[in-house]
Amino acid sequence: MSGTFGIQRARALREGRAELLGVSPEHLPADALRGALCELYERELALLAQEAGIGDRSGFVLVALGGLGRREVLPFSDLDLVLVHERRPDRELARIAESLWYPLWDSGIELDHSVRTVDQCLTVAASDVCAGLSLLDARVVAGDADLGALVIDGARRQWRSQIASRYDDLVDAAAARRRRAGVIAHLTEPDLKNGAGGLRDRQLVSALTLAHLCDGRSARPEDLATAHARVLDARTELHRISGRAREVLHAQYGDEVGRALGVGDRFELARSLGDASRTIAFTTDQALRVSCAALSTRGLTGLLRRSPVRRPLADGVVEHAGEVALARGARVETDPWLPLRVASAAARVGLPIAPATLGVLAERCPQPEGRWPAAALSDLLVLLGSGDTLPPVFEALDRSGLWERLLPEWSGIRDLPARERAHVFPVDRHLIQTVVVASRLTTSVRRADLLLLGALLHDIGKCRPGDHSENGAEMVRPVAVRLGLDDDDGETLVRIVRHHLLFARSGSRHDPRDPATPAMLMSVLEHDAVAMDVLAALTEADSIATGPTVWTEGRAAAHAALVAACRATPSGRPGDLEPPAVDATRPHGPPDVVVDLRTRGAGTRHDVTLVVPGGGRSLEVAAQVLAFHRLEVVDARIDLRPPGGMRATMTVSTGFGAPVDPRLLAKDLRRSIDSGLPSTMRNALGRAPAHRPPDVPASVIVSPRSDGDGLILEVRARDRPGLLASIVSSLLGAGARIDWVLVRTRGSAVEDAFALSGRGAVLGTAAVVEAALS
Repeated sequence: MSGTFGIQRARALREGRAELLGVSPEHLPADALRGALCELYERELALLAQEAGIGDRSGFVLVALGGLGRREVLPFSDLDLVLVHERRPDRELARIAESLWYPLWDSGIELDHSVRTVDQCLTVAASDVCAGLSLLDARVVAGDADLGALVIDGARRQWRSQIASRYDDLVDAAAARRRRAGVIAHLTEPDLKNGAGGLRDRQLVSALTLAHLCDGRSARPEDLATAHARVLDARTELHRISGRAREVLHAQYGDEVGRALGVGDRFELARSLGDASRTIAFTTDQALRVSCAALSTRGLTGLLRRSPVRRPLADGVVEHAGEVALARGARVETDPWLPLRVASAAARVGLPIAPATLGVLAERCPQPEGRWPAAALSDLLVLLGSGDTLPPVFEALDRSGLWERLLPEWSGIRDLPARERAHVFPVDRHLIQTVVVASRLTTSVRRADLLLLGALLHDIGKCRPGDHSENGAEMVRPVAVRLGLDDDDGETLVRIVRHHLLFARSGSRHDPRDPATPAMLMSVLEHDAVAMDVLAALTEADSIATGPTVWTEGRAAAHAALVAACRATPSGRPGDLEPPAVDATRPHGPPDVVVDLRTRGAGTRHDVTLVVPGGGRSLEVAAQVLAFHRLEVVDARIDLRPPGGMRATMTVSTGFGAPVDPRLLAKDLRRSIDSGLPSTMRNALGRAPAHRPPDVPASVIVSPRSDGDGLILEVRARDRPGLLASIVSSLLGAGARIDWVLVRTRGSAVEDAFALSGRGAVLGTAAVVEAALS
């Protein structure tokens, strides 16, 4: 090739790129710029190849990888090219390679190049996962198309045949990349290429789809292409504006990139990219999980393996093949609360929701309307109280469009960037992280449900201009009504949201030793002791979730002193627990067991009335028999004071399926009280289904009784099968006499109160109960 021709091509590349980059984004948007650059490079490479003698039957082919291979050329990205040949002499290879590479170097375009045979290409691809991935995007730009097909088709066949042995390396490489670059949606300066939810993730999904391990679709298929284009456009404008091959969107370029894309300032850009990257990241996670499941069923052992057992988890919800899925008889079209049951079950057992299930729920499940039933609120509280398993389940609901159906107000804060520098998360993710932290503090408050709801909603008002606390209080009021909270609880929740910054701001401004300080704080809270109790924990959770610089030792100590001072005031102590008024009377005649079980509508909750002879031991046996028949006590008022034996009114839940026949329940109760728990029942209780171990330590609070001599033992713990029977057994084993019991289950949090007689007999029972719960 003449040097003059190479100089001409170098000048054409250099001037052509400069001319394109000189056009404003208004006249040449990001996608059009990439298309124009692609045409420029392909045209000049074809001319260079033609001059070098690379034609259809030449035994040479020029293959483009990377951005040019995908037709996603960025202004300052490398050109990744491979010259493939049919074992030609070194002298000829050198001449042709120099004719190609030197003009490209002279043009100022960064070049990543290699010269290989077909076998060498496939060998490198087989030994290096990254090289194997890059060949999947390969495309012939000039030369022998048949030779190029040998490389490209061969690399793809090899990828499919070797994916089982390379899958672990692929996943490890992706995980390492994500750890280094971070999560795009959570960073103020994200890596658009390598971060979780970035362009590399999208390419990984394509590679898994090519291997026939997944279908490459998101929960809402149209969103994935839009999300990919949005991130790619942002990276294109970042190159154009910075004049360099940048991957990290630094804050100094945010406003310009946002304006170039027509989305607004850097905060609006961050919100747009956060939404797009979350779609990509969620689709990638699903693709990896589906691919792993597909690989585990390949081969002879997979074909011979029996179908996984479908284990019931809730009404219409089962565990199947390591995922949470819909039961065969699930009433999808008529049950608006089914997505919430699916989500709470997934969070409870720590398993992902099957992608197909998300699709069915999004397409066919009706919109919830009106006031929530008690079971739906309980499912929400189970979900919120699940701790570290909450974020992935929430992400599945949110990416599928299901979360906004439950809480329409969420749309205002979705992916909303935090304006305060101390925040490490956008507003919506901060709220979820606050809930995660608050779930670990549920046993420190009497009302775990209000703590979790306050954590979820405390910053909901940031979507409106003005004071977000006041905005949030107004927004939460109708939400409380919709969730089914009574008037008092609704007002307390509003108070919590309105004053969620009260303790944080007061800790450094007021002296807790001054009696005026707690009096002022309680006055602001309108002497609502429950709100004060919840805010004590919410302030800690909110601060920890904000960022690592917020909840320091000094602030924690000041907060503890302030809370202690408030609790020491008369208005800062929660009201005394009163003995229950049990509407259950013993019929005339000989002592016997009476069971009245009535189902509430078509749900899985049932009202139960029990009249059982005896006292504390009868309660222990009754709790065990109920647990054996899968009747979880949600709420109960139990009176054991003589005369009349045990009288109880309860709300129980079966979770799924029909309840036991009341006649059989009465028979089992009568037999167990007379002769002890049968061995079959005792053995079955010992084989209770495994549950995710609680990560929250139980707490036991002892206080004097207001209705007589003795103590009130308040037990706050995470719910689990047979918990009531375990507590009663430990109390009786310590020699305590139980007069009455209040059982309150709020989601997965248990707040039970036991009235015990005889101060001397019960002083050591708190330690006994704590040991039983640990």
